[in-house]
Amino acid sequence: MAFSNGFFTDASRDMDRIMSIFDNPNWFNVSRNSFSSVSSSFGSFMRFPATDIHETPEGFELQTELPGYDKKDINIEIADSRTLLLSGSSQNHHSAYSLAQQQQQTAFIETNKNPNYWTNPRSSSSFQRSISFPVPINVSDIKASYENGVLKVYIPKASDENRRRIVIH
Repeated sequence: MAFSNGFFTDASRDMDRIMSIFDNPNWFNVSRNSFSSVSSSFGSFMRFPATDIHETPEGFELQTELPGYDKKDINIEIADSRTLLLSGSSQNHHSAYSLAQQQQQTAFIETNKNPNYWTNPRSSSSFQRSISFPVPINVSDIKASYENGVLKVYIPKASDENRRRIVIH
């Protein structure tokens, strides 16, 4: 039973990632470019990161997979007493050649004045996710950490101290 639940959860998560590509209005134009690799074509799309939410008696533990992001590029906001907003963006610049190869290429261009072109891939991505909780949350005690590409957020439930019964007259 556990195998089938895990399998379908993973399959559903993968399908959500694939289908999120179609949310971008330019998906058709990007996918038509046969000279781009799949990763660079779809790298600039907004995506929906895999997120696990575990409820405890005291609150909610959220884990979101965000590999390749810096902590400074991730935003956590409170929309209301039951909604958390996660967003972020990342731009990566991958050099195709080592420093020695780049210096050799620069010397060749300066000598021959005929540049020899190569690719220098760049990728960017962004995400946005709104998470609504079934009960009010304590917005002042939320704690977050980011390590090894995983964002962990602890969201405590609001206490019942402010809750009171209204007498009907």
